[in-house]
Amino acid sequence: MKIEMLFFVLAGTVAAQVPTGTIAGVVRDPSGAAMSGARLKVVSLATNVARTETSSEQGDYSFPSLVAGEYKVSVQAEHFPAMDREASVEPGATTTADFDLRLGDVKESITVDATSPQLRYDSHSVGGTITGGEIQNLPLNGRSFLELAKLEPGVQPPSRTSGNRTLIPVLGAPGGPSGSGTRVTVDGGSIMAVSQYGSAMGFSQDVVQEFQISTANFDLSTGISFSGAINVATRSGGNGLHGSAYYFFRDHTLSAYPALKRDPANPDPFFQRRQFGFAVGGPIRRDRLFFFANWERSEQRGVATTTLFGADFAQLSRVTPSPLFGDQLSFRLDDRLSSKHTVFLRYSHDGGRGFAPVTGTATGIANAYPSNWARELTWADQSLLGVTSVLRPTLVNDFRFSYFFFSDDQLPPQPGDCPGCLGIGAPMISIPQAGLVIGQSSTTLFPGRRFHFNESLAWQRGTHRARFGAEWEYNRGGSYSWANEPASITLFAPDQVRTYNQAPSTAPDLRIPLPTAFNTVNDILQLPLQSVTVGIGEPRPRQANGSPVRTWSTARLYVQDTWRVDERLTLNYGLAWMVDGYKNYDLAKPDYLAPVLGAGGLAPTRKQWKNFSPSLGLAWAPSRDKKTVIHAGAGIYYDFFFQNQIDGERSVLGPPGSGRQNIAGSAIGNPLAGIPGVPVGAALNFTGSPTLFTGADLISILPAVRANLSSGFANADPSLRSVQIAKQVSGIIFPADVPSWSSQNVNVGFQRELARDFVLGADFVFRHFIHGGLGPNGLDLNHFNSVHGPVIPRCIGAQQSDPRALCSTGPINVWQSTSNQTYKGLLVRADKRFSHRFQMLGSYAWSSNIGTPGSGVSNPNAAFAPLGLDFDNWHQKNAPLITDYTHIANLAGVVQLPRHFDLGLNFSYSSAPPFSPTVGSGPTGIDFNGDGTTGDLLPGTTLGQFNRGLGKIDLVSLVSQFNQTYALTADTHGRIVPRITLPSSYSLDHGFQSLDLRLSRTFVFRERSRLSLIGEVFNLYNAANLSGYSTDLTSPAFGQPGARFTQLFGSGGPRAFQLAMRVSF
Repeated sequence: MKIEMLFFVLAGTVAAQVPTGTIAGVVRDPSGAAMSGARLKVVSLATNVARTETSSEQGDYSFPSLVAGEYKVSVQAEHFPAMDREASVEPGATTTADFDLRLGDVKESITVDATSPQLRYDSHSVGGTITGGEIQNLPLNGRSFLELAKLEPGVQPPSRTSGNRTLIPVLGAPGGPSGSGTRVTVDGGSIMAVSQYGSAMGFSQDVVQEFQISTANFDLSTGISFSGAINVATRSGGNGLHGSAYYFFRDHTLSAYPALKRDPANPDPFFQRRQFGFAVGGPIRRDRLFFFANWERSEQRGVATTTLFGADFAQLSRVTPSPLFGDQLSFRLDDRLSSKHTVFLRYSHDGGRGFAPVTGTATGIANAYPSNWARELTWADQSLLGVTSVLRPTLVNDFRFSYFFFSDDQLPPQPGDCPGCLGIGAPMISIPQAGLVIGQSSTTLFPGRRFHFNESLAWQRGTHRARFGAEWEYNRGGSYSWANEPASITLFAPDQVRTYNQAPSTAPDLRIPLPTAFNTVNDILQLPLQSVTVGIGEPRPRQANGSPVRTWSTARLYVQDTWRVDERLTLNYGLAWMVDGYKNYDLAKPDYLAPVLGAGGLAPTRKQWKNFSPSLGLAWAPSRDKKTVIHAGAGIYYDFFFQNQIDGERSVLGPPGSGRQNIAGSAIGNPLAGIPGVPVGAALNFTGSPTLFTGADLISILPAVRANLSSGFANADPSLRSVQIAKQVSGIIFPADVPSWSSQNVNVGFQRELARDFVLGADFVFRHFIHGGLGPNGLDLNHFNSVHGPVIPRCIGAQQSDPRALCSTGPINVWQSTSNQTYKGLLVRADKRFSHRFQMLGSYAWSSNIGTPGSGVSNPNAAFAPLGLDFDNWHQKNAPLITDYTHIANLAGVVQLPRHFDLGLNFSYSSAPPFSPTVGSGPTGIDFNGDGTTGDLLPGTTLGQFNRGLGKIDLVSLVSQFNQTYALTADTHGRIVPRITLPSSYSLDHGFQSLDLRLSRTFVFRERSRLSLIGEVFNLYNAANLSGYSTDLTSPAFGQPGARFTQLFGSGGPRAFQLAMRVSF
């Protein structure tokens, strides 16, 4: 059989792994019986290229691996007129196009209604597709198409983090250091950050054809992910030459004030963003070779705010310029090598430079002062090859190879980045209770490369459509961080000093003087030291193969079958298997760690070879008109393990001087004599009350401290391990058994076609995540700061310098895969495809998300133990997590108005998350139970109770009880507990809502040429979407927002207008 085949976008693997789809159906004769031997043909409306097929004995046919787009399907059979119908193909979906042949003149041709994959007759997965029309016609602040992922029920708006990474929260799934997060692939190639989490590459809106979102029970060909997946299809040229040029503009005169309060010295901060570029595609050789190219430039001179509360530091609040400049480009070629083989090549680039707060990393701190921001240089490239071969009409093979390069340099700010900013050039100085962080002690480089191979085979036999696939990723690179250089310093806040000074138990000679004002770094350094961490050495330890560069591989296999049992019932079943090579599998632990890990826990971390993922589901149309589909399914899914401190384990367990060593102040003795209450040799880690040892004292001794630490490692016995020299682990070590994080998914739901092109669907979804990380940086199994004393006794005197002594100088943090969380949600989706001049997509999720207190998801980037964690009792009752949003709703639509006007709207809403008041924050907080964690929850409360049953009235009562019971007493470490005074006005966090509009007017010239004038407004009614609420009851910032949502990207920030123009042909 002669097969003509060309895919004008990509030609890729079957549903869900890459952005291709399938047209399938049944051919019947006039009596309703299956019609075998009928000749079918599918033709791309963009390229006029076809594929052919013959119906099976059961009348089935299938055209797998079709690129997203519009097609015409026709059927011919002896003694019957020909029939044809148009069909839309979407990524990861099957479009059902059945044919009921009719009697008549065989010379006639009958056209029947077009079809699209709104009703899924062969799938139980939960998810949907964002079409090209929605991407182009809905308002988008910053032109990031991933923002529209929130249109799916239960999906939160994406957030941008350092490294140009985008995080997309799906159905409350964990993220952060323990999971890669929602997996994003473009044309089948992964663009996830190497050794980190989040997608690390942006694409212009004009490159994207459409994208599919899978949120639960996704197809096994989706790849490695336990939380969700987004598959993006890029555009390609066709037989017609088409192109456009565009220009988008915003500035401060079109925007509301970005800060919480207007600064008289800066009443109208300058802001300007220009985004401009072009896209063009067409034929190089008609019906055979096509091209598509795009370039876009972004020039943004934005601002970010720093808001401080309390009389001591409020004068430092400011609005600071935060520039960002970047380029995105993409070029693609599609070629038909023969009638059976097609190939495409694409190269894409995304690069930028900026100055902004560090977010989404362990060193990122909300509301940080500009001197703590980073100068950032990012660069991402993706090169991709796809080859599709039709071996037989019923056997299609796809091969993909993707090369991904990613680089992110985060450098300390220079005076030119923020002239006159407090703390430029200073080490990082943190005052948690006051919410102030100045200075930067970290230089971090994130270079990475990924070679991604993907092979799949689609085979149809009778009523079975089977798929087989293999995926392999080879990664190279990681995180190189010169952290704590020269040191990271934590100080007590002025209010804490005043509480200590006023306590009757404080001796007069131990009372601490305070400056009259805090306007300079020297003023701030007069505050008492709480703790310090000093970093020494190079951050590139030798790997298992002797190289300083980390490499690892992941592999996955799957097989899946879609079996059409009868006309109305389809079963899906399959099995996948994966293995992840990211951890250190060669590092045995020394006997020194036996008291913490146990004698049987000293072996190297073992690979997990039993990560099997079964999947089973069904789709059933109960009525003959097939306007209702009921589906249900269950499956198990695994994820990558990403922890950017993995090289830190090599440093700790390697020979002395191998890699970067971060030494906590508990291992550093005070060398200064004459400081009352702080004798010579006392550890510089003050877990009790403030002392007269100040930040300035630390700065004066820091060079000598660093030299002494470096000398201790340089002159140590090379047969020892670094942990035996430091006698602490401030990073993480991994036990022998670290199970892969996994999720168990169950869903049941329905779809109902209410009217033509209008489908309503609902699903109940249950997801249970297990083997997650307890604490973002592991748990101190040494219990060093516990009042019960450490497991390995504290070093005394000369023991600290004796590498053979069994003693400890600080925490020993060990990864614990013992957290879990459970998501339950009712997801509703109403999809009205474009007809009668409008389209609409509405979604709603009613859900709960509870988990183990201390789960990394509750505060994934905290440098200290998460809220609610009790070191002495890990396995507490599950509680609402910070990702628990009871209500999430979105509504988007596009309407064609008279006189060539188009109106697009996008409304988003989510209810307030749980709130957990604490007594103190970070290492300067209060420890009531003596477990060694500070910033404990308000006594009488548990994690996440407020906004989930408790409110302000309950808080007032609990604070009153607290003041009667605890105020001005000492906690388990001797730290004075302050009296709590609630602010006159405060909030227990805040919900979110925003309405964005887009109005355009199109002028048509000579049929093909068009000029569009566009006006957009984001957050039309300027809703006060506030963020960064402090939970610290001892802080003047309690219940106060730290900022408004950013207006730079996404929705919900202060109201902003944008003007644009597009010329197309």
